[in-house]
Amino acid sequence: MKKKPLIWVLVAILVVVVGALAVAGKQYYQDRYVGTDYYTQVPADYDMTPQPVTALNGDQVATGVKYKLVAYSATGESKSVSFTVIDPDSKLSLGAQQPPPGTYLKLTASKTTVLKWSVIDEPQVPDAALQLIKG
Repeated sequence: MKKKPLIWVLVAILVVVVGALAVAGKQYYQDRYVGTDYYTQVPADYDMTPQPVTALNGDQVATGVKYKLVAYSATGESKSVSFTVIDPDSKLSLGAQQPPPGTYLKLTASKTTVLKWSVIDEPQVPDAALQLIKG
């Protein structure tokens, strides 16, 4: 007779643990893979010197231009963003060219990373973001 309460306690603990893992997993997904659009311009004096790109183990695997910029949402919210565009002639390159100084960019950024970026023309930048970029 004492085994039934023990089983219910174990089931309750299992339900709480599974629930906590589900909430943590959803939060991780939201923070990592759900992004907001931001807009920026590569400054005219931006240093385009290729930098080493390293793997997690510290080995250099390529070179590329590291971008550290301030971007703005369509409503004017600012966000510091950073991403690296690997040199186009590298084996790891996805074929993207480094956006040169003066280029406008549309970035989709999550809380933790830039998910994608593209080169756009100035008229495609929302007015609130454009005023802050030029300001």
